[in-house]
Amino acid sequence: MIYAVCFTNFGPYHLARLRALAARLGERGDRLVAYETAGGERLYPWARSDGDEPFDRVVLFPDRELEELPAGACGEAMTEALDRDRPDAVAAVGYVRPESLALARWGRGNGAATILMSESQAVDRPRVWYKEMIKARRLRLFDAALCGGPSHRDYLVDLGLPADRIALGYNAVDHDFFADQTDAWRARPGSREGMPAAPFFLSVCRFAPEKNLLRLLQAFRRYRGQGGSWDLVLCGDGPQADDVAAAIEMSDCAEAIHRPGFLQADELARWYAHAAAFVLASVSEPWGLVANEAAAAGLPLLLSSRAGCARTLVPDPEGSTGARFDPMDVRDLAGKLGWVASLAGADRLAIGRRAREVAAEWGPDRFARGALEAWGVAATRPKSRKTILTFGNAAGR
Repeated sequence: MIYAVCFTNFGPYHLARLRALAARLGERGDRLVAYETAGGERLYPWARSDGDEPFDRVVLFPDRELEELPAGACGEAMTEALDRDRPDAVAAVGYVRPESLALARWGRGNGAATILMSESQAVDRPRVWYKEMIKARRLRLFDAALCGGPSHRDYLVDLGLPADRIALGYNAVDHDFFADQTDAWRARPGSREGMPAAPFFLSVCRFAPEKNLLRLLQAFRRYRGQGGSWDLVLCGDGPQADDVAAAIEMSDCAEAIHRPGFLQADELARWYAHAAAFVLASVSEPWGLVANEAAAAGLPLLLSSRAGCARTLVPDPEGSTGARFDPMDVRDLAGKLGWVASLAGADRLAIGRRAREVAAEWGPDRFARGALEAWGVAATRPKSRKTILTFGNAAGR
């Protein structure tokens, strides 16, 4: 049997998940077809990997970037690929992208199990009633879902999908890669070259308003003003880069703030290896896969309470793997920076080890098991060939 999965562009996260799913399918004599919408994406400029894979990789537009593709062309190309490959189950990311809707509609019309892959939470952004109505209607295209954690499942239940048709495990990274790479970097002489001499907080994210970097900088300034001695490293780039640069320049601690830029996984692992703690300050963060990476690296975690991963990777009682904070409260964030910096080195190492243990449960095989669970649930639902009408592209995420 054939399981078809579609992502817009394959980055390290996607490849790790797909390899794990292909391995699980291979054990039972089934096959994975992985559709990639475009050969590149400006939003996430990952280094391309075109080596042999344990799944059939189909790129709908190999020489195009995602942002330049017409919506209609994406849907048509997906339908043509599905007509050719005839999968028994299809999994789509969300219910907005044209190829995702084409995938779901094809599955409903051809008797295939239809699975939604989702990482949306109710708290991600203000919700508008008519958009929620459109989402609920589109959700009827799917027999089952695979989502990140409890907050994502709750949102799908609110939209009308029964909880017993929702599997967990969508948000996974290559945990072993980051664990092994960071351990290797720490053991390599001279690998800290070009990094701050002081211990440093590390934040890895796109430089965009929802990542809340301006408040993080305010909190860091407060931390330093209260006698803190750690530095801050911001890895990433994006549309708010100029605002971030201006805020750093206007602060009275610019010499303690560092910006290495957007880094690919291999180089990013070096920064994880030598950081003293990780912080993610987003006001909207469906999951926060960088927190999984940091946990795999063995770092204490300071996570925004709005991040989808927050209660999974920093469970109650807080302190065992790190701490959560209100991303709108600069005092709270500054206090958490001060808390982790005040810990004895041995205590921080113990917290980091526990974070690694917790995150290990959310590696690629968790995605694979969740994807197969969702297929199993979807396969038990009576199939309808009736086409479900939807409205435009207004639903958003």
